[in-house]
Amino acid sequence: METLAEWQRRFITAMRRPETETETDTDLGRVDGLNVYRNNIRQSLIEALATAFPHTRTLLGARYFAAAAGDYAGEHPPTDPRLMHYGQGFADFLERLPPVTDYPYVGDICRLERARLDVSHAREESPVTAEELAGHPDPEGLVLAPRAATRLVGCRHDIEPLWHALERGETATRIGEGGPGDWLVVRQGHQIRPIHATPAMRGLYRALTGKTNLGEALTVIAEAHGEAGAADALGSLLGQGALSRVTSRRPLTTTEEKAP
Repeated sequence: METLAEWQRRFITAMRRPETETETDTDLGRVDGLNVYRNNIRQSLIEALATAFPHTRTLLGARYFAAAAGDYAGEHPPTDPRLMHYGQGFADFLERLPPVTDYPYVGDICRLERARLDVSHAREESPVTAEELAGHPDPEGLVLAPRAATRLVGCRHDIEPLWHALERGETATRIGEGGPGDWLVVRQGHQIRPIHATPAMRGLYRALTGKTNLGEALTVIAEAHGEAGAADALGSLLGQGALSRVTSRRPLTTTEEKAP
């Protein structure tokens, strides 16, 4: 006898892949009724993508965006019940569509929007401050990591003027002449800010994985960008509240353990 879980799996498969239905699946419901369910699911996923990527929708136009989002929904069903996490691979999907190849900056905008949404829902952590680092007896022994409410986004085009135009509600499609670059998306209080990241900032952000201590990471960055570049990168990441403290290799004293 079929269990409820087995029936549910068959129903989900039928929703995703209508061609898999057989004559033995009549217990799932009438064909026209199943089609209504499928259409409702597809429409809800299109709306979820439109909510997550409003600037991408503006660039592509509502009609084409809906068609592309519908195709994406058909090929990539949700793996998480929370729709706010849906669309992680949407930028890659769009860039494979022939019409979008003439507008390659769309993928950059889409990734930046995805990062902004992820950052908005990330857990809260207290950032490490420059004052805390300066007052620590062994700052180089600290093990730091990027805050959960941050993302580093690599862009293949200079989308700064386009991003700001879209944020103002304008429909301009002009990109800058600066070429590829990185953005650091940071949640600061109730605001989410995309900030240009220098190569040294990018390198230090990636080097601080929660396993390497600060001194080791700074040494690597200094070799690539000079000591001044490493110092500027650390100062910028601290100033933006992009780093959190994991642990320290040096045991804390009794006084430090009581400190807030």
